[in-house]
Amino acid sequence: MNTVSRLFWSTPLVLFLLLITVRVGPAAQFETPPTLPAQDLVPASLLSGDGFHVDKQVPTDGLMAHFTIQSDVGTFPANSIEMLRIRVAEIPAIQQLTKTSKTQVFAQSLAENAARPVQAAGQMVMNPVETIQGIPAGVGRFFGRVGLGAQKIEEAATQPASNGQALEATGQATRDAFGYEQERRGLAKKLNVDPYTTNPVLSKQLDDFALAAFRAHVAVTTSMSVFIPGSMAITATRVVAQWVWDKPKADLIVQNQQGLQALGVSDAQIKAFQSNPVFPLSVQTAFVANLGALPGVPGRAQAAALASTARSEVQARFLTDSIGMLARYHQTQTPIARLLVRKAIIGQDRNGAIVAQAPVDYVSWIQDVSYFANRPDLRSRRRTLWITGQFSPLAKKNFETLGWVVHERTDPIPDTEPR
Repeated sequence: MNTVSRLFWSTPLVLFLLLITVRVGPAAQFETPPTLPAQDLVPASLLSGDGFHVDKQVPTDGLMAHFTIQSDVGTFPANSIEMLRIRVAEIPAIQQLTKTSKTQVFAQSLAENAARPVQAAGQMVMNPVETIQGIPAGVGRFFGRVGLGAQKIEEAATQPASNGQALEATGQATRDAFGYEQERRGLAKKLNVDPYTTNPVLSKQLDDFALAAFRAHVAVTTSMSVFIPGSMAITATRVVAQWVWDKPKADLIVQNQQGLQALGVSDAQIKAFQSNPVFPLSVQTAFVANLGALPGVPGRAQAAALASTARSEVQARFLTDSIGMLARYHQTQTPIARLLVRKAIIGQDRNGAIVAQAPVDYVSWIQDVSYFANRPDLRSRRRTLWITGQFSPLAKKNFETLGWVVHERTDPIPDTEPR
């Protein structure tokens, strides 16, 4: 071997690269996320029913499944199993409201309201459909190498509200003072759906009917032909669902604000969290309640700061469910000693074990997942990964080879109600 070759192979960089290759060589053989039969991912009850069916083939992105619901009231994307449950639960409500809107009293009232347009309440517009390649809006950002960093979190906390948001808040506050918002929440409760839904069809109907009841003093009476569990409609604990239905919106906002203040979250971060348009108020409430179910655990303020940077409803729900799963582990297994908030929110229990809770649908061995599995700051003699969905055979094998204990099909809803 000549002098140049000897020098090259003796450099620390080359030795480091060799060590990395030896340690994670097999893990570097990534797989392409598959398109799977819908029946392999969810129960048959979610795939077809009165007036709807789900496309049989479902693309995945390495973590989440992307469903398409075809119904007689519209086509709805659902970019996770959780969103599929929510959208399917909303279809009977849309059908009921559509049927009721054709009655003479409501048809006349709705026609009169149409002549007097009013700004829509709540979150009316569905977030843009997140494509399979749209990683910034997907949950891959919580696993991969690229994170937002402290600067982006600080920017989220100091971002001023747009004029449009300010006008919406002003117009909504005026209506709420006269009982409009109460009508809307009451109707949502009768239909067993989220009053802060991002489904544009259902949200518009809730607006129209609440406005008709408010202006024309028409009693809104609906009877559902099927039972919809609240957990499917809102995916939160029973107490959170009751808060969302029964508490005035302003009271709920103040409750969440006070809850975050009690956790030591700064006023700027609270503002960023509460004004994030991709976080429905119902999901914000569940997030704060889940943090409250981890009393005294360090890292909760940092978790709220990370949540303020969510870029899509799927990301917002991912973080909310992660905290909820950690809270259940804390309450039923081993107390969580601290939250490790970097790209995602991960727990470390009092025995030093790493506890990663991921509400994801189908985990493939992609680059982001490999990076997460090999993160040096998550090395521990005991580390566990709990997911709500399932692993591909290769992903499961590689996680176990790296020393992770993995659990599949975990329920994301905490067993214990928040206090």
